[in-house]
Amino acid sequence: MRAAILWLAIGFLASQILMTKNEQKGAKKLDRTLRIIIVTGGHDFEREEFFAMFNSFDGIKWEERKQPQANEIWLSENLRNYDAIVLYDLWQQITEEQKEGMIKWLRDEGKGLVALHHSIANYQRWDEYARIIGAKYFLEPAKAPDGKEFDRSQFHHDIHFTVKVADKNHPVTKGLPEQFEIVDETYKGCWLYNDVHRLLVTDHKMSDPWIAWAKRYGNAKVVYIQLGHGSTAYKNPYFRRLVQNAICWVSNEN
Repeated sequence: MRAAILWLAIGFLASQILMTKNEQKGAKKLDRTLRIIIVTGGHDFEREEFFAMFNSFDGIKWEERKQPQANEIWLSENLRNYDAIVLYDLWQQITEEQKEGMIKWLRDEGKGLVALHHSIANYQRWDEYARIIGAKYFLEPAKAPDGKEFDRSQFHHDIHFTVKVADKNHPVTKGLPEQFEIVDETYKGCWLYNDVHRLLVTDHKMSDPWIAWAKRYGNAKVVYIQLGHGSTAYKNPYFRRLVQNAICWVSNEN
């Protein structure tokens, strides 16, 4: 048994080394520098490793905004100077004015949005947020937008699972193999809108089957990626490619 586990670990490490060598192969060369805001707050994370991932993206310049001040971005005309917003917060407080601002910048102005991992659980009392990102994670038992009763959603740490590409022709999955391995946190018991376009799936029993999807919210392109809990995800070249592609796509760069 120990030998089998050892060989599995060696094989996984070898695959990670191979992916690292090839992670930039075929990466899109941007004609301009994309400017993005990364929203954090409400959930601890491995900051150095997380931002090292964004530093590895050629042609993407990022700035961090922490909650609760981060939500002020939705009230500022300065947002016109940015191509996309990346959500990596876990936050519940938002004013009515900030809600209106978020809807305006996304639905009307078409500002790109990439939502990562635990940001799916933001704004539990604001139904429109679930429409924006295409799904709802339940921090407590509640009704889904379709009226179905749900228990609290589940999360499971350090799961080694296989991610499969559901649409290999979508710009967000460009450069990904048909499937890849990752060690990450999984979610189960979430509710998904029917009109999202599934990009990645899994058949692991500790996870919901959908892993990432793309959608439109008015004029905005939106991508949600369930992956991204810690350094085993941040350092995975295929996760990096996925995030980079998503930023480019919502910014109308691929």
